[in-house]
Amino acid sequence: MAEQKGAFPVPPGETFNPDYSHPWLYRESQAVVVAGIVFCTIALILRVYTKAVLLNKFGWDDVSIIGAWVFAIITQVLCLYGYAYGGIGIHIWNITPQMFLQFQKGIFAAGIVYVPALALAKASLIILYYRIVGQQKLYRWALYIIAGVVAGYSVAIVFALIFACNPIPKGWNAALEGTCIDQNGLYVATAVTNTVTDVALIVVPIPVVASLRMPLIQKIGVFFMFVIGCATVITSVIRLITLFPFLKAVDKTYQIGWTDLWINVEANFIIICACLPFLRHFLRRYAPKLIGEGSSASGFADYQIKSSSTRSWRRKPGLTLLQDDVELAENGEHPASGVQIVKEVRWDVTEERRSQSTGEMSKEAQRQVLPGV
Repeated sequence: MAEQKGAFPVPPGETFNPDYSHPWLYRESQAVVVAGIVFCTIALILRVYTKAVLLNKFGWDDVSIIGAWVFAIITQVLCLYGYAYGGIGIHIWNITPQMFLQFQKGIFAAGIVYVPALALAKASLIILYYRIVGQQKLYRWALYIIAGVVAGYSVAIVFALIFACNPIPKGWNAALEGTCIDQNGLYVATAVTNTVTDVALIVVPIPVVASLRMPLIQKIGVFFMFVIGCATVITSVIRLITLFPFLKAVDKTYQIGWTDLWINVEANFIIICACLPFLRHFLRRYAPKLIGEGSSASGFADYQIKSSSTRSWRRKPGLTLLQDDVELAENGEHPASGVQIVKEVRWDVTEERRSQSTGEMSKEAQRQVLPGV
């Protein structure tokens, strides 16, 4: 019979070592949480400022992402709580029964809180996508279906997690009398449905982008603009991969280290990626050079080509753009078309001056190409 000094018996070949000073992956998770919260908070502030002040278009998608941010922060705090009091990163046979109880409570609470974080982040993207392609019936119904699936499984999983056991406290205290459903299946269902809906949100814009009349490189840029908010599909897949070993493991407090780390990464990514599409508006206003635009009054860069022999020079206010500038544009006239795809073609202004013996004569030629879609 295995010796038991902690919460569980010590397995053969292992020794009891109640050293809690160096939990596995604790420093990595702590770094991810601290850095992630800082970056996702900054990204959220920039988004809210851009939408509310610069664009004057603060909407329900912004409310949703703020809600997602709140739940994401709570999730990460619970993960760190598990390290501090629940024995995460410590072998299960080395922790005390009280630590294991705190571990179970943390898992129970984090699972319930994390589902709304994922759902609200997706709701923000769905609302944004609806404004872009909402005028097209097929895509509108596709978004309706995705929204219904996200809302349905999120509510169902939250209720299933809360009422997985009868009585409810048995969900974190196995010593109590009662019954429970398969909670591992709920965790898998959360990860799988989250990954599937991420992929669906990436697939929906493909026909829209493919139908645009523009060069391939520009279509790729527009597609990237659409799917950047769904880049968390990568972290979703990784989290799903790390989840299966944890669910099968006996040493759960130790094995959850990888899963915990990737939950923290994903919790920050769902906020940052949802805010990135609006960063260009902010940079255009306050740091145009970072996106290849000058800081002059016209917003363009200047350059000169001089010739000493002819004393002539040419100045082009403006970047010589080889591709169209495609961005999100807000239109308050119709709520269903609040954001449109705008293809903006800029024009170059060429000015030539020549010095002659009798004086100076200047010639200015302008060529303008009207913006079109």
